[in-house]
Amino acid sequence: MSYTLKLTVKARNSYAQNLDYLHKEWGSKVTLDFIDRVDTVLQTIIQNPYLYPTYLSSKSIHKCAVHNRIILYYRIKGNVIEILRFWNTYQDPKKLKF
Repeated sequence: MSYTLKLTVKARNSYAQNLDYLHKEWGSKVTLDFIDRVDTVLQTIIQNPYLYPTYLSSKSIHKCAVHNRIILYYRIKGNVIEILRFWNTYQDPKKLKF
């Protein structure tokens, strides 16, 4: 089956926030490494969306560690992989909503 990616508004916003944070705190090299890692992970997910563990089975949400402290959450809906959020684990886990 061929899959396509769809980024939610929350995913776009959280991706941008993480890029800003990484750039301010760690500089360009770490930020570019993060971008490369996200690209690699997204390509892996497109090829094998069930590779990463299920985080919330009732909503078919999977998770993947993209960086030491950033988790990518996604959901599979038919042939669409919906990227839900890039979550920085320094945040309060009670605030994680989908």
